[in-house]
Amino acid sequence: MRPLLGHDNADVRDAALVAVLPLAEHPILASHRGELADHARLLPTTSTDRCQRDRVLEALAAWGHDISGLENADDVAAPELHDRRIAERWASGYSEGGRGAKAVGRSAP
Repeated sequence: MRPLLGHDNADVRDAALVAVLPLAEHPILASHRGELADHARLLPTTSTDRCQRDRVLEALAAWGHDISGLENADDVAAPELHDRRIAERWASGYSEGGRGAKAVGRSAP
């Protein structure tokens, strides 16, 4: 993955970073977190992709990095919006499964 993290195309770099973050959670690969954190700090300065931003910010926070200077207003509001949407689904009688979620108390067809 290292060559892709330095790719000329920002979309390739960002996709590689987001793909490798979960792997760095394994204790054997934890020694690579510092290098990944360096790359991760750059993504929020250039990307508006909500999923990529969330993954990067969550990883940095989990690794003990201060992300307050990297977050924008949308990043701060995203968890609250997510929680509100889940509450609305539950209130309307649906589980947290997203698309195709079964109504609570109903059997599958």
